[in-house]
Amino acid sequence: MINDHLYEGRYTPCLNGKRISKNVYAKTREECEQKLAELIVQMKAEIAKLKKK
Repeated sequence: MINDHLYEGRYTPCLNGKRISKNVYAKTREECEQKLAELIVQMKAEIAKLKKK
């Protein structure tokens, strides 16, 4: 919770020794958790594509 009206979710995977930081913001905790879960799935797919190259 950042303030009374905003939640922040943060995901920081490490790829080849480099950290990639991504944030999501939402008005409710549930919405923030949902957005964060979607971001994690998306980032894991991108990381898998990069590792295959």
